[in-house]
Amino acid sequence: MACSPLSNSEKFNITMESPEGHFSVNIYLKYGLLHYAVLNQSEEVVMGPSSLGIKTDRQDYTTMLRCSKQEHEQDLLENMVLISGKKTNRTAIYHQSKFTFVNSQEREMVLEVRTFQDGFAFRYFIPEHANNWSQVQEESTEFYFPQGGLSWLQPYDQASEWTPAYENIYEEYKMASPSPTQNGWCLPALFDSGNKYFLISESGPFTPYAAMHLAEGSKKELYRLAWPDAMDANGLYDAKPRIQGDITTPWRCITITEDLSTLFSSDLVNLVAPPPVSGDTDWIATGLSSWSWLTDHDSPQDFEKLKPYIDLSARMQWPYALIDANWDNMSNGSIEEVIQYAEERDVGLFLWYNSGGKHNVVTEAPRNLLHDAYARKKEFERLQKWGVKGIKVDFFQSDKKEIMALYLDILKDAMDYHLMVNFHGCTIPRGWARMYPNLITMEAVRGEEVYYFGKNFPQKAPVANCILPFTRNVVGSMDYTPTVFTTFDHPHLTTMGHELALALIFESGVQHMGDSPEMYDALPIQTRELLSELPASWEESRLLQARIGKEVIVARRSGNAWYVAGINGEDFPKTWKLNLGALQKFGAFNFSTDTPSLTGVSVQKIAIQSSNAVRVSAYGGFLGKIELPS
Repeated sequence: MACSPLSNSEKFNITMESPEGHFSVNIYLKYGLLHYAVLNQSEEVVMGPSSLGIKTDRQDYTTMLRCSKQEHEQDLLENMVLISGKKTNRTAIYHQSKFTFVNSQEREMVLEVRTFQDGFAFRYFIPEHANNWSQVQEESTEFYFPQGGLSWLQPYDQASEWTPAYENIYEEYKMASPSPTQNGWCLPALFDSGNKYFLISESGPFTPYAAMHLAEGSKKELYRLAWPDAMDANGLYDAKPRIQGDITTPWRCITITEDLSTLFSSDLVNLVAPPPVSGDTDWIATGLSSWSWLTDHDSPQDFEKLKPYIDLSARMQWPYALIDANWDNMSNGSIEEVIQYAEERDVGLFLWYNSGGKHNVVTEAPRNLLHDAYARKKEFERLQKWGVKGIKVDFFQSDKKEIMALYLDILKDAMDYHLMVNFHGCTIPRGWARMYPNLITMEAVRGEEVYYFGKNFPQKAPVANCILPFTRNVVGSMDYTPTVFTTFDHPHLTTMGHELALALIFESGVQHMGDSPEMYDALPIQTRELLSELPASWEESRLLQARIGKEVIVARRSGNAWYVAGINGEDFPKTWKLNLGALQKFGAFNFSTDTPSLTGVSVQKIAIQSSNAVRVSAYGGFLGKIELPS
């Protein structure tokens, strides 16, 4: 770690290496302006120089800065245990530095930086008097890619009555392309500068602050952070956060890697998050769930229509069933009878809730319960007495500070009442699943329900499915509601084999299976057995083969069993040669893939060899398990 003397602030220049030396971060002052750049092993700039700094209505920390203090720690150890995720146990070594800068008013701003093997993260801290209120005006944080290149981005939408800004679709763009929505880009955002991948995301807020996204790229391949839209949350609250006392921003996270395998398995967003809150977590359990709403929108309000889906979960040995919106207006019985019916069949229930409040106008119910602390705790107490396992909370539609606080308040209270949480109509995962292990999954993805209303979705979905494992799903569990075969208003182009594979390709702590009992019952018995035993948490995940937007093959391990799946994002058949011997030296590979007619799935079994061939159709796929020898 190189450092120049503090006596000459214009010469402040320090380089922090990653623990294994794959890259380094250069932080320096030039004419009182703070910058950073990312260097490769040959000390060539591969990202930056980019600006740093923050400005409030009280102080400006973007100009006339000098460094007054440095603190450095090397080879710190981070042990992380997650209940759901790509890998439940992870150990990481990181380096940490804290730089204190003073502005022309002699007021302090601290920049904290951590470098990991596969990336780095930084955040700002501004000490303020406990009684002072400040409004953050801007962050000068930039992300500049001097070489240009490709990017895989999701346009940032204007939140509507029904949808948040984080439910567009990922596509490939040339670097610095204008956003189709003119609102910029969602996080995470993936860039390829030619020899390295950069995934930009955010961890937090964990204290009062707004969540952010990327403003449009400029012709200079420069991206900056942007505030939430002022009209989000039904026009309530300030887009720029007003904060009492100290200001701590979220971590700005940048995963850096030369290969897709490291990107796929990155956990940087969780590694910089606070450790779990204290408390027993034995009651938190991952698993698959039936979900009736997708194939019958009225079913959550009808006990008789819910019974087949609860029976499906019992028959498939899935631990959960999700009861969606308006269950508080139940016909042909009561919600208490639904709960009793499920309990008798050893099926745990998740119940749906509206997050509003005045911050949305959606009338689906129950609503006006979770935004108020007193009403929320009373409702959670009732759910705990009923034996409900978790809640699905929908329609947040904003990244403003007050809505970010609502997420955390719901998680905290739900933890106290032993309730798992699934957020929908929401922002992306931001490290909260480590802090609150009861956060089991989040939406923030355009999933299967879009086959109802998205005219162009079937054409874009196969490619997007091969981008999501390297973008949205990197940062946390993703409730895509996969493995649906039913034809909706806009039919699938993906085959049944592709749809089967999504249950493994996409990671989610609770995997909601969105099709009808009749469709799952019609599958071959071996395929049903595979779906019946499929886990939803993993001790290990590996990327076996991939080309972004074109194909993805994934293997995940639970205990001694490996599960393998692949999806084809292109419109022609392929034969993949899989090196399954690297996963298990003995046994056979039992898998379900496309039939020649593309109308269903066939079941095949092959002995494990050094190179196994699996053929898939156009937009096809497969799902299988390595069978251990008897």
